[in-house]
Amino acid sequence: MTIATSRADPLRVLLLEDVPDDAELNVAALRREGMNVENVRVETAGAFQEALTSFRPDIVLADYSLPSWDGMSALRLVRKERPDLPFVVVTGTINEETAVDCIKQGADDYILKERLGRLAHAARAAIDHRASIAARRRVEEELLVRNSALEAAANGVVITDPKGVIVWVNPAFTEMTGYSLEEAVGRTPRLLRSNVQSEAFYRNMWETITAGRAWQGELYNKRKDGRLYLEEMTITPVRRENGALTHFVAIKQDITERKRQDEAIRSLATRDLLTGLPNQAALREELKRVVDDTDRGWAGALLLLDVDRFALLNEAAGHPTGDRLLVVLAERVAIALPPQANLYRFGGDQFAVLLEGASLAEAEKVAEEIRATVESLRFEVDGNAFDITASAGVAPVLASKNPSAVLALADAALHAAKEAGRNRVVSFSEIPSGLRRMDEMSRWAVRVKDGLREGRCRLLAQRVVSLATGESDHAELLIRLVDEGGTLVSPAAFLPAAEKFGLMPSLDRWVVGQAITLLTADPARKFFVNLSGMSLGEVSLLDEIERLVVESRLPPGRLTFEITETAAIADMSGVQRWARRLKELGCFLALDDFGTGFSSFAYLQALPVDLVKIDGSFVRDLDTNATNQALVRAIVMVAHALGKSVVGEMVERAPVADILRSMGVEYGQGWLWGRPEPVGP
Repeated sequence: MTIATSRADPLRVLLLEDVPDDAELNVAALRREGMNVENVRVETAGAFQEALTSFRPDIVLADYSLPSWDGMSALRLVRKERPDLPFVVVTGTINEETAVDCIKQGADDYILKERLGRLAHAARAAIDHRASIAARRRVEEELLVRNSALEAAANGVVITDPKGVIVWVNPAFTEMTGYSLEEAVGRTPRLLRSNVQSEAFYRNMWETITAGRAWQGELYNKRKDGRLYLEEMTITPVRRENGALTHFVAIKQDITERKRQDEAIRSLATRDLLTGLPNQAALREELKRVVDDTDRGWAGALLLLDVDRFALLNEAAGHPTGDRLLVVLAERVAIALPPQANLYRFGGDQFAVLLEGASLAEAEKVAEEIRATVESLRFEVDGNAFDITASAGVAPVLASKNPSAVLALADAALHAAKEAGRNRVVSFSEIPSGLRRMDEMSRWAVRVKDGLREGRCRLLAQRVVSLATGESDHAELLIRLVDEGGTLVSPAAFLPAAEKFGLMPSLDRWVVGQAITLLTADPARKFFVNLSGMSLGEVSLLDEIERLVVESRLPPGRLTFEITETAAIADMSGVQRWARRLKELGCFLALDDFGTGFSSFAYLQALPVDLVKIDGSFVRDLDTNATNQALVRAIVMVAHALGKSVVGEMVERAPVADILRSMGVEYGQGWLWGRPEPVGP
């Protein structure tokens, strides 16, 4: 047994090789590629077995045939004793059938001795592959253990009489809540009430069970020590044979931790449940691999495909119909793709196609074939036919661009296709000055990330004034970035980059956290906080906001969330989900920039908001523009008819405020009452 060592933390290589010179050539090939190697060479089964235990190699490089043993026997031993150990066959001669058999038996790769230039790449790929398999297995085992523990845990049980008076609880209830059997009997479940849910919530629950129907749902309750927890509960009425109610049985489970684990599981998932396609997370991983693996500037091309006017189809035919269309499109597009293409569900009504090694011209041809395939699709629902079209953006995958930058290029091309009239393909090369603009946005995205990490974000507050009294008890929080010189940067400079590169949820998360800190420190304050359209799809952000509000115990009405009209129309289901859960916490919802979206009045009735903020472009010249006066008057009438209050934005002069007041607008906001000012604890 011969051992050669190098500097600290080397790659431990076990060489199964009977020719010392060949072993040295393998090691030299690895070192030429910058790999720090420590190696052991063995020739026999016994020495190999001993080295597996004592040397603990990071990778095995094995000759296929030796005088007293063979590489396949070594492979079987490795897969039995160390299944995650990378194993590469390095041999002088091997036919195709034998090579395939090596891979089937579990080898990660095979290299001919005359082509050792590939050895370092093959070794790195094998190590990465086995490491990912091992990591995935560890995660799966950990999640399995946690989920098994949750399933095996006993649930709390509460039995009450028909009036809701507790007659018995089990030990698991005591462990969950802190209340003993003696403390609970004779009282009602109100002893757990957290005041997070509204009276209407409990009224609906009571009406359901007293009508003889089971109730199931989630709610926040409070333990004996005052701590809140999230509970999943099922209440089942118990009846006599004559139908008379005798008891209610409630099964309770503390799901606070499970909710967190569910988020972890979702974040690990790499496959879209609806279409079965790899999802955006998988695409980002593959983009990174393609970029990392290329030794040239050009690595391929990426297509982003978006279904035209998909939101209108959803509203007209329902979300199940929209889902069915997405499944059909996934199947049709997959058939139209060349063999080397990979299809992904990017999110919403968007798909992505990665063409590794393809030129931009080849990618444009594929994109046009996909567009034509979608256009030829006749989609029928309940006898009604829908004409479906799609727009596509094509962008190069460059070695100099990270996955987010590549996706931003493709998104820019897709946006250009939409702007040009939809149902067309636009390549990034067709966008004038596109690369220069995208590079600038990339730099701003880095500055936003640095600002969040280094604490260089600031909040300004602009007063929202009652037009009836002139007093203000609300303010809208506005984010600013502090540059390296200490100057406040306008959001117009950095928010477009944050939207392009997916940073808006991080900014929103920071603003909400700061707002709650400020509200907790000063009970007199009330804030409006903006939420981006991108954040509406972040369930984890909603969960985090919910947790922060619950833990802060803010009184109802002190926090209002603003969502733009265009974002709301683009994701009605997301707005409804946010509105339902935020209102249960006592928060309000405002519709910002109203009047700029499509079919505003048609959507207003369906949007579950409390306030309407009229876009400043209609308000600023209200005293001189008769058309805008008519539009604003109509908005106010419709909003009031639907029970919503109104805020006029960008009020800069007293005559405009007077007109808004005469129309019945409740609130105004703008420079007439002061510019945004720094806000802090």
